[in-house]
Amino acid sequence: MKNPKTRVFLFLILFCSSVSYSQKITTGIYSGVNFSDIHGQDFGGKWQSKPGPVQGFYLGWLFNSSIGIQTGMNFSTVYYEHKTTYYPITYLTPSIYDYDVFPVYYNQAVDKMDFSFLRVPLLLTLSIPSIIQFNMKAGLIFSFVQDHSLSNYYYYYYSSQPVNTKKNDFGYMFSSGISYPLSDKFNATFNVSYLTGRKHFLENANLRHGSSEYTLGIDYEFLKKNKTAINPKFTSDSASKKVTVTYWGGVDISWNGLDADRGKYSSGTGPSLGFSVNFPLGSGFSFISGVSFERKGYSMKDSSTLFYKYMNNSTPMYYVDTKVQTDYAVIPFLISFPIGKSQMVFFNTGPWLGLKLNARNVGVAYNEIHSESSYTVNKTVIYDDLERYIKDNDIGWIFSTRVSLPLFNRYKVDLALQYSTGFNNVYNKTIVAEEQNSTVADYVIRNRTISFIVGFTIPASKH
Repeated sequence: MKNPKTRVFLFLILFCSSVSYSQKITTGIYSGVNFSDIHGQDFGGKWQSKPGPVQGFYLGWLFNSSIGIQTGMNFSTVYYEHKTTYYPITYLTPSIYDYDVFPVYYNQAVDKMDFSFLRVPLLLTLSIPSIIQFNMKAGLIFSFVQDHSLSNYYYYYYSSQPVNTKKNDFGYMFSSGISYPLSDKFNATFNVSYLTGRKHFLENANLRHGSSEYTLGIDYEFLKKNKTAINPKFTSDSASKKVTVTYWGGVDISWNGLDADRGKYSSGTGPSLGFSVNFPLGSGFSFISGVSFERKGYSMKDSSTLFYKYMNNSTPMYYVDTKVQTDYAVIPFLISFPIGKSQMVFFNTGPWLGLKLNARNVGVAYNEIHSESSYTVNKTVIYDDLERYIKDNDIGWIFSTRVSLPLFNRYKVDLALQYSTGFNNVYNKTIVAEEQNSTVADYVIRNRTISFIVGFTIPASKH
């Protein structure tokens, strides 16, 4: 924000909002489990998602009825486990009567790394008032390694000398959750968070820390009323009645909207989970935004020299059966308007922003080797990281038809069919050209998705 007028304008908005509403301070404790999700791993082998403990406390301050900041401390242990690529091999050798067939298996090596962290987040929070209050948080998190252990492979990592590990890290944290009032001051909370580090924590490797967290907690609200507040209860009531929150889940069917070699690829499926906030604009029109977790990608079943792209111009050849999976945090900006007078069928359209959380290629590949005396089939189990090859974000447009059915009282069930198209080629040609060659870089990945969604709409709270 280089324009000083912009900074002054935003300051006045926050200042005026804090005058108009009571300022609320919240503190709480929580505990739960994290699941490791390492980033930047090399090709070959698979990183298992392992559970570990997490607990902490937080302190939050609301500037107005919805926007605030939060910090605290988080104590967690993250367990990483890597399994090397698995190669079952079948040999056919001639005998007196016929060919003998017998399988031979390589041992599957397992390498482990454990890290214990003290983490300090600095988050911007957004609270949506409803009967069950929704909370969204995003910002920076600073990590300090308290203890760690490495298996021999990663302790030395291609060298006879012990490798160095980074003691500090910083990264991004995204969190969403709900809180349910137990009394005037106490609330029960449930939060789902995603953490990703930015530093390479192991010498001579591209590995970065990552994990997801699922926590339960209790918080306590301190209410500090501003003397200059102008009837804050009335303002909050009239505003909250205009807002509804919909929690939804569904299935994504996605494919690669590229122009060349279209017949070599097919669609893939994945989960779609999230929430949306509906701000009525009048006459049935409304503005809808929120956050969702979506898995996009495509499938490939064909002969190729690469496991994620059709490429049939050199040897050795593989028969590849794989899926490219890219996880996004998707933020839509939709305008919704009714179809007909029933106010039950709506058409939604608008842009979306996708922030990449992870990218991988999973599946199997088979390689055949012929000779005068034998025939060998190699099977490779694939679980390769593609984060460097997929760009960090994508933008596009959404078209959706939604049917909203009353359930009981003021609750509703929403059924939606949604089509999403990405504008960008998310294949990072620059990185690929530097690491491989221009032929591999000459590729296009454009996200296309059809989603089937079921949602549950919660009415606004009375306070």
